[in-house]
Parts: sequence; structure tokens; C-alpha cells
Amino acid sequence: MDFKKQHYARFSVPPLSEQAMREFDTLAFDPYTGGKQRYRRFSQFKIGFEGGEWRTELLPHRPFIQSKNYNGVVGGVQRQFEPIRFDPTPQVAAGAIAAQLDTRQVFQINVHHVRVLANADIPGVTVPEGPHRDGHDFVMNAIFARHNITGGVSQLMPTGGGPCFFEDILQENEAIIVADDQMWHNATHILPKTEAGGHRDILIISFNAWERRRYGEEFERRQGAIAIDEAVPA
Repeated sequence: MDFKKQHYARFSVPPLSEQAMREFDTLAFDPYTGGKQRYRRFSQFKIGFEGGEWRTELLPHRPFIQSKNYNGVVGGVQRQFEPIRFDPTPQVAAGAIAAQLDTRQVFQINVHHVRVLANADIPGVTVPEGPHRDGHDFVMNAIFARHNITGGVSQLMPTGGGPCFFEDILQENEAIIVADDQMWHNATHILPKTEAGGHRDILIISFNAWERRRYGEEFERRQGAIAIDEAVPA
């Protein structure tokens, strides 16, 4: 598939190491999006192409914040998460290759290390905000475990909504990356196959050209000011 024509690509992603897979069992509860289903860590990196390969550089840890223009659930809120405790470079590099990123550019990326639960008491809400954009250059979702669940269908649709032009279940060690300004994306809820419950383990990776980075004090102040302005009646 030619990413530059389709604006998305489905591809195989390198498996995580056994140690990294065990890290899903240690994720801290994410209290920000409502419900009891989501556990998360978060880190930010700079990536560039050097010596014939994509390489990452871990950035100093900061909170995660999104604009309310893109996230009506928790936009403008500085969300504090523990940092990721493994190196995601092989998975990040696979996404950069699939999206045919310009090797002359440097990018800033957000990496979310996420488990979504589903059982008789906890609805497996995969995407609390529903079909949406994230405001990044590119967004990647990579699946590493689907344990005792059904659902979790990845969906792509025209910006603003409409019939899906991609709709399928990504299997373990599969990923999809999209040009965020060209479409909306979503994933349906997961459901447990048995009363024992289940989970879906993923990495969510967003890419921004360095000059449009979603990182640092200036970006955080700007998003916080937007949230305050929108909260004050005119």
C-alpha cells in the first residue's frame, strides 16, 4: 500500500520483548478518562534518521496534554503518568517506515503504553471520545495482546464522520498508522469472552515534525490558556 496515496497503512510491527510485555501487568490506573478500564504509562521522544536507521532519544519527562479542540473529554488537562520502562525504538521505527516519513526531518513523538480491561463489571471502552482526530501529523496504534476478548475493531472514516473505509480487527503484532489530518479514527469497545474477563494491550504512538511538537512548557501553557479561555463565559 502506498501511504502517500492512501494516507494510512496496516503493517506488521516487531514484537515486544518478554520483559516489555510483562510491563503491561504493572501499568498504573489512568484516572482521567472515566471508568475503570484503562491503565497507562507515557513517555516522549525525539526521533531522527541516522546511520541508515530511525533512532530515538528519550526527552525529559513531562505531563501529557491535548487541546480541547481535539479532545472534548479531558482536553486542556495536564495528565500525570509514570514513564515507560522499556525502549520502544523498534516499534517506533516500524511506524516511521510504514508512513514513509521524510528521513531529512526530525520528529517528536508521544508513546502511550496502554491496557484496556473488560469484564462483567467494567465496560471495555476502548476510545472514550469516540471517532476523532488527535491533532498530530501521524497517529499509530499497535496491538500486542488480545486476551479473552472480542471487539476492538479499528475504524477509519472521513473527517467529520461517515461510512468507514477501513474496518477490521488488528491482530497481535499488527499496527495501523494514519495521516491524522486526512481522516477520523476510532476503535470499538472490547467485550470479554468469559466471566474471567480480558484485556487489549497496545502502544499508541503519535508523530509530529519537530517544529510542530506537542512538548515543553510553551506548548503546555498554550493548551492550558485555551482551556481557561473556553471555560470563562464571554
